[in-house]
Amino acid sequence: MPKTSDIINGLQSIVNDYSAVAIIWHIVFYLILAALIAKWQPSNRLTAILICLPLVSVAVLAFISGNPFNGILFSVMAVLTLIFGLKASHEPIQTSQLIFMVTGILMIVFGLVYPHFISAGSFLKYLYAAPVGLIPCPTLSILIGFLLVYNGISSQSITLTFVVFGLFYGIFGVLKLAVFIDIFLVLGSLSLLVKYLLSLKV
Repeated sequence: MPKTSDIINGLQSIVNDYSAVAIIWHIVFYLILAALIAKWQPSNRLTAILICLPLVSVAVLAFISGNPFNGILFSVMAVLTLIFGLKASHEPIQTSQLIFMVTGILMIVFGLVYPHFISAGSFLKYLYAAPVGLIPCPTLSILIGFLLVYNGISSQSITLTFVVFGLFYGIFGVLKLAVFIDIFLVLGSLSLLVKYLLSLKV
């Protein structure tokens, strides 16, 4: 395991060197959100495949920046999500209960404006340059938010996968890296865990 300072410097380097990638991911997510608000209902399977893409982005940038730990974990996560996603139904995504929808929306917003690792002269920069698709925690926050809003895309396996990785990276960020805002990722992951446990009773 690399030193804490090395991990933070590596994440900072990714954020500084690949800000254009973050902007592209913001555009993608904003377009998806606009389409969903306009009543687009992709299938659970298609949604799972789309979720893989930002995971791959984080993995690739981790390998490029010399962080094989994140690269391997996010590669594994992407592969698991794809495997489970290909087994998901062709039924359209369905929204969750109100409490999970509200929590999910908050997680998506948190991920999109994730304020750590970037220096912004104004809040507007966070809206388009937060490190989405670059580093683990904001990326996981957004994707967990979508799973909370859209009923875990009807896949208990994908839901549990994100619970495990979300808790790991959230707790790691708070305790190891002292990035205390990652407590929101922990809380979002715990909310998804509750949703998973409730789905077992159905």
